[in-house]
Amino acid sequence: MTTTAWKCYRCDLTFKDELIVTLHKNICNHESRQIKIAVA
Repeated sequence: MTTTAWKCYRCDLTFKDELIVTLHKNICNHESRQIKIAVA
């Protein structure tokens, strides 16, 4: 099973909530890429 997440490769951070991705982009001006992560 997989879920959607976003990864900022500049900060090495992974976000599961799209609202946090938007905040990160506004604060740091870094783009995050949408990825799929495995859920156990």
